[in-house]
Amino acid sequence: MSYKSDHLSTAIRKARVRMGLSQRDLSIMSGVSQAQISKFENGAIDLRLSSLVALFRAMDLELELVPKICLPAVQSIVRSTTPRTAINPKLLTRAKSVFDRVFQDLFKSEQWSKESEHLQEHMDFLERIRIPVVHTKNFKRWVIHLERFQETPPNREKIKKLLKRTMELQKQIERTQSTQDRPLGPAYSLKEEDRDA
Repeated sequence: MSYKSDHLSTAIRKARVRMGLSQRDLSIMSGVSQAQISKFENGAIDLRLSSLVALFRAMDLELELVPKICLPAVQSIVRSTTPRTAINPKLLTRAKSVFDRVFQDLFKSEQWSKESEHLQEHMDFLERIRIPVVHTKNFKRWVIHLERFQETPPNREKIKKLLKRTMELQKQIERTQSTQDRPLGPAYSLKEEDRDA
């Protein structure tokens, strides 16, 4: 890989890790093969412009040409608009610990169901997502509900209620993310350049 491309591979790797995505996740989202992503991140290959654009846009980022003199100002804006993760890591660890115990109880009680599988999928989402500041209290309430779930033997009705609360929390977080200002796309098309890349 050319040293000129090194900062792009580093940017993609950092963005992917920050979002909690595996290379496989990013491959599915972008349409770029996992093998190419792995090789690019490790400096083994250069990617076509179209592939780079696909990777960045899959992570809600844009590849733009910026005058060098304006770079410090752009970097400052990016830092100031990056959502902060307000959730204390200890709270996340506490939630994961309680959730693991809940699933152990479900297995022991033979209450495993489709709802249980969906619940696990939503928990996977909450583990890797960056929780916005505005949802700190909502997340804490959800953890408290999770802890109370453990106090009595599980049944299907309780599982459905917990699943409903978990889905509501996820939707609130996703809604917040979808309403954040997205970077403007370029005013020109890259299709012609892609054909020649």
